[in-house]
Amino acid sequence: MRLRFSFSFLSSGVLTVKRYSLRIIPLIVVLVLFSQCFAHAWNFAGHRIIASIAYDQLEPATQLAMVELLKQHPRYEQDFQSRMPDVIKTASPAIQNRWLFMRAATWPDIARRFDDANREKYHHGTWHYINQPIYLNAESKQFLSPILPTNIATSIKEGDDPTQFNILQALEYCVTQMKDSAVSKADKAVYLCWIMHLTGDSHQPLHSSALFSQKTFPEGDLGGNSIRIGKSNLHSQWDGLLGNSFKYSDIVGHAVGIARNPAMKQLGEKATQQMDFSTWINESHELAREKAYCSEILDAALKSEVTDGKFQKLTSLPKSYYQQAGTIAAKRAAQSGWRLAELIKNVQ
Repeated sequence: MRLRFSFSFLSSGVLTVKRYSLRIIPLIVVLVLFSQCFAHAWNFAGHRIIASIAYDQLEPATQLAMVELLKQHPRYEQDFQSRMPDVIKTASPAIQNRWLFMRAATWPDIARRFDDANREKYHHGTWHYINQPIYLNAESKQFLSPILPTNIATSIKEGDDPTQFNILQALEYCVTQMKDSAVSKADKAVYLCWIMHLTGDSHQPLHSSALFSQKTFPEGDLGGNSIRIGKSNLHSQWDGLLGNSFKYSDIVGHAVGIARNPAMKQLGEKATQQMDFSTWINESHELAREKAYCSEILDAALKSEVTDGKFQKLTSLPKSYYQQAGTIAAKRAAQSGWRLAELIKNVQ
C-alpha cells in the first residue's frame, strides 16, 4: 500500500472554465490530507493533471487528431469507452475528448492489472524509470560504481532488448514508432499513451534516481521504495504530491490553476526550449539528490551502514519537507505539461 498526499492551494480568485468553477493555484502549497493507495508513478491525478495542461497547449485540430487516434487503441472499448463515468458520458463532446486524453496518460499503469497474456504484451515495468545513482558516501561510490547493477543507458544501441529499456530508451523508441508511417494506427495509439505517461514519469524526481550504499542498498533503494516512512515509503509520497482526487472537475481545476499561474506558465513555456529527454531526467536527478533525499534520510542510511545494514523505518519527515516537495511537484507538472504538448506536436 502507499501513502498519498493531497494538496490544496491558496486561492487568489475564481476562474470559470466551461462548466466548472475553478480556483487559480499560486505557488504556495500546503499539506491537507493523507490517504493510502497503490504506488506506480505520479498517481492517477498527477498524470491526468499533466495531460490536461498539455491538452490546453494544443491546437483544436491536434486535440481532435489525438483523440481520434486513441479511439484506434486495441483496447479502446475495454479500457476507455466502457470506463467513462456516466457524468462524462452525458457531458459535451469537448469534455469527453479531454477525459479520453487524460485517461490515456494513465493507461500504462492500468496495463499493470491486465491478465497474464495482456500484461506480458502491454506492461513494461522497466520503462517507467532509470536508476541514476546517488551514492551514500565515497566508499560506496568507489566500491559500487564499477559494478553498478542497473541500466543507465541514455539511448538505444543495436541489440538492446526493448523489454529491458529504461525510461530514456523507451521514450526514444516510442517517438520513433509514432513517426514511422509503417506503424499501424492501433499501435501508434498505444505508443501515444506511453509517450504521455513517460513524459510525466521523467519529471518525477524519484523516477530518475536510486540511492546506493555498499551495505544497505548495494542494488539501490528502488527509487525510494525501500525508504520506509510511517506506513508508506519515500517514492509513494512523491508520487502523490499532485493530489489524489478522481473527479474530473478537481483534476481539470488543478491543471488550469497551474497553467494560469503566471510563474508556472513562464516556467512551462521556457521548458520547451529543452526537449532532450536526458535533460528532463538530469533535472529530476538533481532534484532527487538535492531535495528528495534529505538529511534525515541520509543520516538514517548512514546509521544502517555501520550497524546491521537494515534501513530503519522513519516515523515522519518535517512538514517543511512536504511543503517544498509540493512546490517542486507543481513546477514539474508545468514543465511536463508544456513539454508533452510540444512533443505531441512533433510526432503527430
